[in-house]
Parts: sequence; structure tokens; C-alpha cells
Amino acid sequence: MNSLDEKRPLLIYDGTLGDLYGIFFKNLLLQILTLGIYRFWATTNNRRYVWTHMRFQDERFEYTGTGGELFKGFLFAIVVVFSAAFAAGALSVVLRMLTKSVAVVAVPVIALYLLIVVLAAGAFFGAQRYRLSRTQWCGIRGGMTGSALGYGVRTLLYALLCVLTLGQMTPWSSMRLTERRINESSFGSLAFRFKGRAWAVYGLFLVTFVGVVVLFTVLFMMFLKGALASMHVGHVLGAATAPSRAALGSLFLFYALFSIGTMLIRGFYVAALTRHVMGNMSLGSQLHFDSNVSVARLIGLQCGNLATIVFTLGFGAPIVLHRRMRFAADTLQVSGYLDPHMLDQNTVAAPLTGEGMLNLLDHGGAF
Repeated sequence: MNSLDEKRPLLIYDGTLGDLYGIFFKNLLLQILTLGIYRFWATTNNRRYVWTHMRFQDERFEYTGTGGELFKGFLFAIVVVFSAAFAAGALSVVLRMLTKSVAVVAVPVIALYLLIVVLAAGAFFGAQRYRLSRTQWCGIRGGMTGSALGYGVRTLLYALLCVLTLGQMTPWSSMRLTERRINESSFGSLAFRFKGRAWAVYGLFLVTFVGVVVLFTVLFMMFLKGALASMHVGHVLGAATAPSRAALGSLFLFYALFSIGTMLIRGFYVAALTRHVMGNMSLGSQLHFDSNVSVARLIGLQCGNLATIVFTLGFGAPIVLHRRMRFAADTLQVSGYLDPHMLDQNTVAAPLTGEGMLNLLDHGGAF
């Protein structure tokens, strides 16, 4: 067998937990002193460290983004969202005066909510485009074409389709959106390619879907049914009785157990989906990707990260980041060879600002 066809680790990560904690406490102090404004520069500090401690073919990556770009993108996103909200409110007032119809007055508000959903979904597309454009390897950067707004519209339509089919179109929707993100991406003069097949993971999706429904039913009968009844009794009596406080405890326990249980059950589907996506992705004809992620390792990562954040009250964030990077380096694989001297520079126009819409509408995905 040709050695270039053999699978090997895609990335080598050599960061240390001590370095990450040094960056963490510096970022934390400066965020406190600046009332949170420094968080954009904090994100940049984390990315620069992680990028430079990731190697591919013994060459390190470089992150060229800046905190100023992220901050300007955030300000632009605020202007867009608040302008849309003001326009929707003003239009509602005008329609109320002209028509006196509640249904007509609600149209601008509904349109605003739909726009926010589209913007939030498109924010992930825009964030990937920004990060690719600021990622360099051997002086070559990545790029991405396509429209974040168009991606957001597709996401909304696919979500409606999933609702109409009681969730059964979820694997198909995931494949189509993943194709959109990957096939619009490139590195240097080479394009990424991915062709997904929903049927390959649908069987496992259906099993986990049924598992989540069964879990919800069992937990509902154990906790939620009695809790809702107790809350109703407390409301009728008009007092915060002991049963109502117990009901709140049951609601919390229901939410916690359902969230953790769903994460564990869906781990089987997520692992299979990851292997399918990576196993069918390539960069030009030079590199073919793969993944050896297992259910046990994925669940171990998720549970360990959740416990770390909860029991350290957030001070374990560097541990979580370190674990994620090691997990990526250990599970992502590649075959082939990429000669940097044969790569031309990427000619796709790079965005001028960072992923402001993601920071505004979904801060949890900001890294």
C-alpha cells in the first residue's frame, strides 16, 4: 500500500494546560476591568494560542484575526438587529393606526422573529468564513464563498420541514447544510468537497429519536406530572406552599436528567454523523479525511467537560478547551500529502469584520 494512502493523525496538538490558564486569568482580569468589552480580544488570544499549537505535516497554523475585527463585527450586528427591531415596531404602530387589526399589526413582529432566526442560523456560516479567512498554514489562507443570509434562510426552511415531519428529516437537513458549509470552503487554491448520504445514519437517528421520546415519557411520569399538579394546587390556594417549592425542585431535576440523558442517547448518532462527514470529505484530490471517534470517547468528553464547568463554577474553562483540542487531534485522521509549494494563495475576498452576529445571538458558540 502507498504510504500516502495510510491514515494518520490530521493534527498534532502540543498546547499545555499551564499556558491556557495563564491566558485565562489574564483575559478574566482584563474583562473585569473593561466591564466585559475585552472579551473580543480574549477570544483572539485563545485562538492565537490554539492555532499556533496545532501542527499539520510539521507546519504550524497561524491565526491572523484581531480583537478589533470581532468588536467591530459585534457593533455592526447590534446596529442591524436593533434597526430591524425599530423598523418592525414603527411599522406595527402605523398598521395599528391604519387598520385596527390585531392580525395585521402582528405581521411585522412575526417577520422580525423570523429575521432573527435567519440571522442566528447564518451567523454560523459567517463565523466559519471569518475563521477560515484568518487561518494560515505555510502562508496560505482559507476562504469561503456563498451567502450567510442564504444559509440562514435554508436553515429556517429545513427546520420547518423537520417540524412538519416530526423530526424525521433531521438527518437529511443536516447533510444538506453540512454540504453547503463544506463545499463553499477552500484552502489556498484547493476546494473542500463533501457529499452526504442521509440514509447512512438515519437508522441510528431513528433509534436515538425513539430513545429520547421514551426518556421524556418516563421522566414526565416520574417528575413533571406531579410537579405540574402541585404548582396548580399552589396557584389555586394563592400561596407559595411546600408542595409548590417541591414542584420547582422536581422541574429542575426533570430538566437536568432529561438534558443529560438526551446528551448520552444522542451521542451514538453524533458519533456516527461525525464519522460519516469526515469520512466523505476531501481537500482537492490531495487529502482525504476520516475520523475514528467512538461513542465512549465522545460521551466521556461531553460528560467530563460538563462536570468540569459545573464543579469549578466556570474556572475549568481552560481544562475544557484543552480536552477539546486533544480530542480533535486524537480522533481526526487524514490520508495523502499536501505540498505547500503547489498551492496558490486563496483569491476569495476575506470579510472585513469578525463574526459579530454569532457573538450577539449565540455567544456560547463564539470560540
